[in-house]
Formats: sequence, structure tokens, C-alpha cells
Amino acid sequence: MIEIKHLCKNYKEKVVYQDFNITFKEQEISVLMGPSGSGKTTLLRILAGLEPYDCGQILGLADKKVAFVFQENRLMPWLTVRENIEYVLDDAASEKMKKGKVDQVIEKMQLTSVAHELIPTLSGGMKRRVALGRAFAYEGDLMLLDEPFKGLDDSLKANIIDELLTYWHKQKPTIICVTHDLEEAKRLGLVIEIGKAGQHGNY
Repeated sequence: MIEIKHLCKNYKEKVVYQDFNITFKEQEISVLMGPSGSGKTTLLRILAGLEPYDCGQILGLADKKVAFVFQENRLMPWLTVRENIEYVLDDAASEKMKKGKVDQVIEKMQLTSVAHELIPTLSGGMKRRVALGRAFAYEGDLMLLDEPFKGLDDSLKANIIDELLTYWHKQKPTIICVTHDLEEAKRLGLVIEIGKAGQHGNY
């Protein structure tokens, strides 16, 4: 499990987390909800090692391979859809293995028709699916998803959530997802509400 003990995080005079404690079970999906500014993205960044914290202890992250879908897509605009996804694959993998995995991800993300297009030519929803597909291809032990379905229409979102759940049932990564959509959250797993100064509750 991933265990956070007595976490403190401040931005100058703003308290984000104060003596915050939470446990995320291994190989389960946890969904973080709460108002803007309550520290959800900050928590993901701390777990990814991208954000320092002021005090406390985080256990269970050693040797974990982490996939992160940020709020921003963070794609490489000079590469195609296929190349963006292939970029995260192990260099030691054979070309045949890489091609098979990328083909599979592109199909799941419904991007086959634009696989060879450069990123700037895509719609916002397509770019989002490339970012998600890249995380699928990376196959992390821990997946951190920050509003991963934003920009997708309802039917497409439902399909992509189904693909995520299928992937989770097969690979069993630990997934921590941030969303503002309660129905979306309830489809995914345990919902954890993050409130003022890191207070939280489950529902």
C-alpha cells in the first residue's frame, strides 16, 4: 500500500496539507474529489516526486514505475500520434513488440485514423486520448491521472473509462485519479473527498 503520514505542505502562507494522513491500497482505483485549490493536483505531484513537501512521510513508493497523465497533455508537437505513444516504450523492446503495443493502444483510444498526424492538427479530445494512450503504453505500477477525461464527449468518455477499467483488471496497477465529475468517479472506484487543509472523507 501507499501510506502518507502527517504530511505538511504550504505555499508561502497558504496551507495545503496539515498533518494529513491517507492510505491508498495496492492494485485498487482511488478517486480524489474536492474543490479547486484543495490540493488534489499537488498530492499527485508529491506522489510522483515532482513536488517537495515540508514534513511527513510517504511509504510504499520505492521502485514503483509511475505513469502520470497531467491536466495539460504535455505531448511533443513535432512527433506524430504514433511517435508520442512509442516514445515511452523501453528502448530494449523489439520493433515488432513496440509496433504491436502502439497499434493496440491507438485502437483502444480510437485514434487509428490520425495515427500518423502531428499533434497540432488534432482536436482537444484527440490530444487527451494520446496522453492517456501514452500512459497505457508505459504500463506503470502506479498511474496518476489528473482530470484524464476532460474534453471528451459523454459517449467517448464512457468508452475510454471502459478501456481504463479493462486495462486495470488485466494489469492491476494502483490508480489514483482526480476528477470533478461524481458520476465519472463512482464508475471508477473508491471516492475520496479532499477538503480544506488536506481533510478528507470517503463516500
